[in-house]
Amino acid sequence: MQTSIKLPVIIIANGAFPTHPIPLELFEDVGTVICTDGSFNTLGKLDLTPHVIIGDMDSIDPNYEFHGLEIHDSSQENTDLEKALDWVVKNGIESVTLLGATGLREDMTVANHYILFDYFEKLNIEMITDYATITCHKGQRSFDSFPGETVSLFPQRFGTVVSTTALKYSLNEMVLDPSARAISNQSLGVTFSVVATEPILVFRGHPEN
Repeated sequence: MQTSIKLPVIIIANGAFPTHPIPLELFEDVGTVICTDGSFNTLGKLDLTPHVIIGDMDSIDPNYEFHGLEIHDSSQENTDLEKALDWVVKNGIESVTLLGATGLREDMTVANHYILFDYFEKLNIEMITDYATITCHKGQRSFDSFPGETVSLFPQRFGTVVSTTALKYSLNEMVLDPSARAISNQSLGVTFSVVATEPILVFRGHPEN
Protein backbone atom coordinates (compact mmCIF):
# COMPACT_ATOMS: atom_id res chain seq x y z
CA MET A 1 0.00 0.00 0.00
CA GLN A 2 1.13 3.56 -0.64
CA THR A 3 2.54 4.90 2.63
CA SER A 4 0.44 8.07 2.20
CA ILE A 5 -2.83 6.11 2.19
CA LYS A 6 -4.51 5.96 5.58
CA LEU A 7 -7.73 4.19 6.46
CA PRO A 8 -10.68 4.59 6.18
CA VAL A 9 -10.84 5.57 2.51
CA ILE A 10 -13.55 7.60 0.80
CA ILE A 11 -13.81 7.97 -2.97
CA ILE A 12 -15.68 11.03 -4.24
CA ALA A 13 -17.26 10.54 -7.67
CA ASN A 14 -18.36 13.41 -9.88
CA GLY A 15 -22.08 13.28 -9.08
CA ALA A 16 -24.12 15.23 -6.55
CA PHE A 17 -22.12 15.90 -3.39
CA PRO A 18 -24.04 14.62 -0.34
CA THR A 19 -25.87 16.88 2.07
CA HIS A 20 -27.34 14.27 4.45
CA PRO A 21 -25.67 13.96 7.89
CA ILE A 22 -24.90 10.24 7.47
CA PRO A 23 -22.47 10.57 4.53
CA LEU A 24 -21.13 13.91 5.78
CA GLU A 25 -20.23 12.44 9.18
CA LEU A 26 -17.78 10.11 7.43
CA PHE A 27 -15.42 13.05 6.91
CA GLU A 28 -14.93 13.39 10.67
CA ASP A 29 -12.57 10.40 10.88
CA VAL A 30 -11.64 9.75 7.25
CA GLY A 31 -8.05 8.69 6.63
CA THR A 32 -7.82 9.35 2.89
CA VAL A 33 -10.11 11.17 0.46
CA ILE A 34 -9.72 10.22 -3.20
CA CYS A 35 -11.29 12.42 -5.88
CA THR A 36 -12.18 11.30 -9.37
CA ASP A 37 -11.02 14.16 -11.54
CA GLY A 38 -13.83 16.75 -11.72
CA SER A 39 -15.11 16.07 -8.21
CA PHE A 40 -12.01 17.96 -7.02
CA ASN A 41 -13.74 21.17 -8.13
CA THR A 42 -16.73 20.37 -5.93
CA LEU A 43 -14.53 19.88 -2.88
CA GLY A 44 -12.69 23.10 -3.70
CA LYS A 45 -15.94 25.05 -3.54
CA LEU A 46 -16.55 23.54 -0.09
CA ASP A 47 -13.02 24.35 1.12
CA LEU A 48 -12.23 20.64 1.40
CA THR A 49 -8.96 19.20 0.14
CA PRO A 50 -8.55 15.58 -1.02
CA HIS A 51 -5.41 13.54 -0.58
CA VAL A 52 -5.45 11.88 -4.01
CA ILE A 53 -6.83 12.77 -7.45
CA ILE A 54 -7.28 10.04 -10.05
CA GLY A 55 -8.35 10.46 -13.68
CA ASP A 56 -7.40 12.11 -16.94
CA MET A 57 -7.25 15.53 -15.22
CA ASP A 58 -9.22 17.22 -18.00
CA SER A 59 -11.88 18.68 -15.71
CA ILE A 60 -9.82 20.21 -12.91
CA ASP A 61 -10.25 23.92 -12.29
CA PRO A 62 -6.72 25.43 -12.20
CA ASN A 63 -7.90 28.01 -9.67
CA TYR A 64 -7.82 25.35 -6.95
CA GLU A 65 -4.38 24.41 -5.63
CA PHE A 66 -3.53 20.77 -4.96
CA HIS A 67 -0.37 19.40 -3.35
CA GLY A 68 -1.35 15.78 -2.85
CA LEU A 69 -0.90 12.68 -4.97
CA GLU A 70 -1.99 12.88 -8.61
CA ILE A 71 -2.63 9.64 -10.52
CA HIS A 72 -2.95 10.54 -14.20
CA ASP A 73 -4.80 7.96 -16.28
CA SER A 74 -6.02 9.08 -19.71
CA SER A 75 -7.51 5.73 -20.72
CA GLN A 76 -10.90 5.97 -22.40
CA GLU A 77 -11.68 2.30 -21.71
CA ASN A 78 -13.01 2.90 -18.20
CA THR A 79 -14.54 5.66 -16.11
CA ASP A 80 -12.66 7.74 -13.57
CA LEU A 81 -14.48 5.89 -10.79
CA GLU A 82 -13.29 2.56 -12.20
CA LYS A 83 -9.76 3.98 -12.38
CA ALA A 84 -9.95 4.95 -8.71
CA LEU A 85 -11.28 1.54 -7.68
CA ASP A 86 -8.61 -0.26 -9.72
CA TRP A 87 -5.98 1.87 -8.01
CA VAL A 88 -7.16 1.09 -4.49
CA VAL A 89 -7.36 -2.63 -5.31
CA LYS A 90 -3.79 -2.49 -6.67
CA ASN A 91 -2.64 -0.84 -3.45
CA GLY A 92 -4.15 -3.52 -1.23
CA ILE A 93 -6.97 -1.41 0.19
CA GLU A 94 -9.79 -3.74 1.23
CA SER A 95 -12.66 -1.36 2.08
CA VAL A 96 -13.89 1.87 0.50
CA THR A 97 -16.94 4.11 0.71
CA LEU A 98 -18.25 5.82 -2.43
CA LEU A 99 -19.85 9.25 -2.19
CA GLY A 100 -21.15 11.48 -4.97
CA ALA A 101 -21.87 8.47 -7.17
CA THR A 102 -25.48 9.41 -7.94
CA GLY A 103 -27.36 12.48 -9.11
CA LEU A 104 -26.71 15.04 -11.87
CA ARG A 105 -26.45 12.56 -14.77
CA GLU A 106 -28.88 9.64 -14.84
CA ASP A 107 -26.66 7.58 -17.15
CA MET A 108 -23.69 7.86 -14.79
CA THR A 109 -25.90 7.00 -11.81
CA VAL A 110 -26.96 3.75 -13.51
CA ALA A 111 -23.38 3.07 -14.61
CA ASN A 112 -22.08 3.51 -11.06
CA HIS A 113 -24.64 1.04 -9.73
CA TYR A 114 -23.41 -1.47 -12.30
CA ILE A 115 -19.87 -0.80 -11.12
CA LEU A 116 -20.82 -2.26 -7.74
CA PHE A 117 -21.52 -5.56 -9.51
CA ASP A 118 -18.04 -5.45 -11.04
CA TYR A 119 -16.10 -4.73 -7.85
CA PHE A 120 -17.94 -6.30 -4.91
CA GLU A 121 -15.74 -9.41 -5.00
CA LYS A 122 -12.57 -7.30 -5.03
CA LEU A 123 -13.48 -4.81 -2.29
CA ASN A 124 -15.70 -4.32 0.70
CA ILE A 125 -17.50 -1.43 -0.98
CA GLU A 126 -20.42 0.77 0.12
CA MET A 127 -22.10 3.49 -1.88
CA ILE A 128 -23.75 6.05 0.40
CA THR A 129 -26.11 8.70 -0.92
CA ASP A 130 -28.44 11.22 0.70
CA TYR A 131 -31.10 8.51 0.80
CA ALA A 132 -29.54 5.09 1.20
CA THR A 133 -26.55 2.84 1.72
CA ILE A 134 -26.09 0.53 -1.25
CA THR A 135 -24.06 -2.67 -1.28
CA CYS A 136 -23.66 -5.69 -3.52
CA HIS A 137 -23.16 -9.33 -2.62
CA LYS A 138 -23.78 -12.89 -3.71
CA GLY A 139 -24.78 -15.67 -1.35
CA GLN A 140 -25.82 -14.88 2.23
CA ARG A 141 -25.29 -11.58 4.00
CA SER A 142 -26.71 -10.08 7.18
CA PHE A 143 -27.22 -6.35 7.71
CA ASP A 144 -27.54 -4.10 10.74
CA SER A 145 -30.87 -2.35 10.54
CA PHE A 146 -33.69 -0.63 12.43
CA PRO A 147 -37.45 -1.29 12.48
CA GLY A 148 -39.13 0.25 9.47
CA GLU A 149 -35.96 0.70 7.45
CA THR A 150 -36.73 0.74 3.72
CA VAL A 151 -35.05 -2.18 1.92
CA SER A 152 -34.99 -2.61 -1.86
CA LEU A 153 -33.39 -5.45 -3.83
CA PHE A 154 -32.15 -5.42 -7.43
CA PRO A 155 -30.62 -8.61 -8.86
CA GLN A 156 -28.12 -8.39 -11.68
CA ARG A 157 -29.34 -11.40 -13.63
CA PHE A 158 -32.60 -13.00 -14.62
CA GLY A 159 -33.55 -16.08 -12.65
CA THR A 160 -31.84 -15.06 -9.40
CA VAL A 161 -33.26 -17.03 -6.45
CA VAL A 162 -33.66 -14.82 -3.38
CA SER A 163 -34.60 -15.54 0.24
CA THR A 164 -34.81 -13.05 3.11
CA THR A 165 -35.29 -12.99 6.86
CA ALA A 166 -36.76 -10.29 9.11
CA LEU A 167 -38.38 -8.27 6.31
CA LYS A 168 -42.06 -7.32 6.28
CA TYR A 169 -42.61 -8.99 2.91
CA SER A 170 -40.63 -12.21 3.14
CA LEU A 171 -39.01 -13.74 0.08
CA ASN A 172 -38.67 -17.52 0.26
CA GLU A 173 -36.61 -18.85 -2.65
CA MET A 174 -38.36 -16.42 -4.94
CA VAL A 175 -37.12 -16.26 -8.52
CA LEU A 176 -36.36 -12.58 -9.00
CA ASP A 177 -35.50 -10.85 -12.27
CA PRO A 178 -34.12 -7.31 -12.70
CA SER A 179 -37.30 -5.31 -12.08
CA ALA A 180 -39.19 -3.20 -9.54
CA ARG A 181 -40.74 -6.26 -7.85
CA ALA A 182 -38.60 -6.13 -4.71
CA ILE A 183 -38.49 -2.44 -3.84
CA SER A 184 -39.82 -0.65 -0.74
CA ASN A 185 -39.75 -3.61 1.62
CA GLN A 186 -39.29 -2.92 5.34
CA SER A 187 -37.01 -4.26 8.03
CA LEU A 188 -38.72 -5.70 11.11
CA GLY A 189 -35.88 -5.29 13.58
CA VAL A 190 -32.21 -4.58 14.18
CA THR A 191 -30.94 -7.06 11.60
CA PHE A 192 -32.12 -8.76 8.42
CA SER A 193 -30.50 -11.07 5.89
CA VAL A 194 -30.58 -11.64 2.15
CA VAL A 195 -29.55 -14.84 0.36
CA ALA A 196 -29.14 -14.58 -3.42
CA THR A 197 -27.84 -17.11 -5.93
CA GLU A 198 -26.49 -14.31 -8.14
CA PRO A 199 -25.14 -10.81 -7.42
CA ILE A 200 -27.74 -8.47 -5.94
CA LEU A 201 -27.85 -4.80 -4.93
CA VAL A 202 -29.28 -4.08 -1.48
CA PHE A 203 -30.55 -0.55 -0.80
CA ARG A 204 -31.00 0.35 2.88
CA GLY A 205 -32.73 3.66 3.58
CA HIS A 206 -31.44 6.16 6.12
CA PRO A 207 -33.42 6.88 9.30
CA GLU A 208 -35.70 9.87 9.08
CA ASN A 209 -34.33 12.95 10.80
